[in-house]
Amino acid sequence: MVAAVVFDMDGVIVDTEQYWVEEEAAILDEALPADHDVDPHDITGINVHEQYEMLSGEYEMQVDREEYFDLFDAKAESVYARADLLEGFHDLLDALDERDLPLGVCTSSYPRWIEIVFESNDLQDRFDAVLSAAEEPVPGKPEPDLYERVADELGVEPEEMLVVEDSANGVAAAAAAGAYTIAYAANAHDGIDHSPADEVIDSAERLRERVLALVDGAE
Repeated sequence: MVAAVVFDMDGVIVDTEQYWVEEEAAILDEALPADHDVDPHDITGINVHEQYEMLSGEYEMQVDREEYFDLFDAKAESVYARADLLEGFHDLLDALDERDLPLGVCTSSYPRWIEIVFESNDLQDRFDAVLSAAEEPVPGKPEPDLYERVADELGVEPEEMLVVEDSANGVAAAAAAGAYTIAYAANAHDGIDHSPADEVIDSAERLRERVLALVDGAE
């Protein structure tokens, strides 16, 4: 039985992943040696500071930790200005509110970026818990800790959550926590590994139908 619904932000609530991947390619070229072979999709869904720790273990970084963050932060407003809200998302939230389910957001994005998205899309009061990997003292995605913490905040067990994710790292995190995991693949790159998900959905309309069906007890 689904007792709570949790959404990732980038790539689900707003279709930013395509824009972040473009920016990440340029950022990686600036931050890493010229001969690096990192695909931007490999870091999608991972908190920026954890990206730095991962990359610095393999490469001689051309920027320090804070400069790496600043490269992303400088692009944030441009990325979120271009991104569209998931089609029908307010209607979906209204339908979930009618069912009296707690709702959450679990994201690797930074609080300032969350604020930009929420203010521009009238989402400020729509969720019972909003967790940013940047503020939580636990490992971020793809580890399950963030989803375990959001379950605690919502007063449910991780296994009682329905999670909508898009990136390979996010899907892995939600599935590892034990949540029923939908991989939203409408904007996904063909090579993304969604195999840990319970199901993969490639349209906003189908996502809304399936979330409400699962909440209402469908198999």
